[in-house]
Amino acid sequence: MIRMSIHHRSALWFVLTLLLGASVTSLAEGADQPQRTRRVLYNFDGDSCLSTKAGGKGPVAVNVDDVKRLIQEVAYDGSRVDTVLVCINAQVMYYPTKVGTMRGTLSTPDERAMWPASEKQRFENLKAFFDAGVDPYAIMLAETKRRGREALLTFRMNDDHGNDFLRTQFLADHPDWRLGTEQYRGKGALDFGRDEVRDYTFRLIEEAVRRYDSDGIELDFNRFPTFFKDGSTDERVAKMNSLVERVRKMLDDAGRERGRRLVLSVRPPSNYGRTPPTPETARQLGCDVPAWVKHGWVDFVAISEFLHERGDLPIALWKQAITTVPVYGGIECTKGGGMKNLTADQYRDAAAQLIKTGADGVYLFNFFTSREGGEQAYEPPFEVLRDLTG
Repeated sequence: MIRMSIHHRSALWFVLTLLLGASVTSLAEGADQPQRTRRVLYNFDGDSCLSTKAGGKGPVAVNVDDVKRLIQEVAYDGSRVDTVLVCINAQVMYYPTKVGTMRGTLSTPDERAMWPASEKQRFENLKAFFDAGVDPYAIMLAETKRRGREALLTFRMNDDHGNDFLRTQFLADHPDWRLGTEQYRGKGALDFGRDEVRDYTFRLIEEAVRRYDSDGIELDFNRFPTFFKDGSTDERVAKMNSLVERVRKMLDDAGRERGRRLVLSVRPPSNYGRTPPTPETARQLGCDVPAWVKHGWVDFVAISEFLHERGDLPIALWKQAITTVPVYGGIECTKGGGMKNLTADQYRDAAAQLIKTGADGVYLFNFFTSREGGEQAYEPPFEVLRDLTG
């Protein structure tokens, strides 16, 4: 029998305590958690889904049951949707915010009178929810988790629609911090070259993460894929790196408090359809995504086009640059040119092509927008979610 002195026993106990503490910390940060399977990732824009509903010829009033049904429609038994992403911003926030501006609240009475019916109904619906103390986005996330799916927030990094109902106090106070003065050409977008802009964006992201019990958040750099007025590529990259690293650290802090790792995913910027998005074109815009992965900041990446389905995503090129986390391929909802949304077979064909070129799964954007046509609205092909990835 080997006997240890009191000194040796104390030293051994100290070492074991350190090891146990490290193990607990590692588990809280998710290092020991198995890789989650994601076959289909489904993005809700947080916009029209709060003014349309199943079978309705929107815009229409919606209630809690309608909001839950949004999730039931895509995360039904047999559906391959493993991850649901819920968008909660477009420069403005979609909920009462202490950091930024809530959607529509800075529009003038004359501007509100000119809103399209969809925006009027959406504003009315959200006001009714929040006045009653109900957060529809929290309901969507909770229903997603109840159905055993991953529930993520998705944050539009630089939305540039520029509508009056997307006006923020931040840009009203600092008009020179915009990227431009014309709609879709920087009027609604922020210059990330400024420290103040990156800090403001971080605080909005942090508020959303702290507000909602999600499994993490996606940074959507594809809405819209422009961030800097000037500066060299290396200068842009360094500034955006600092923001992404800061978000990762914040998520780690929040994750430790919740006893699990919170996911950080990114949707890299495209090139407005001019050329297929590549790691290099994204880097030129300030987003060095492979470096983010190598630093351990990002858990998965979703490559998408901008607005229209073209079938030319260079997934193999992204897979060569990113080898340690999953890379998913996006499918847009229409081929453009006034065409209707993709049919079920067109979705299947697009998914098959993405999987063939190496995508680890598919990412659906604007799948639900066929409901936005009022009297011309038609239902999305939800049945395709059963077999989209083969």
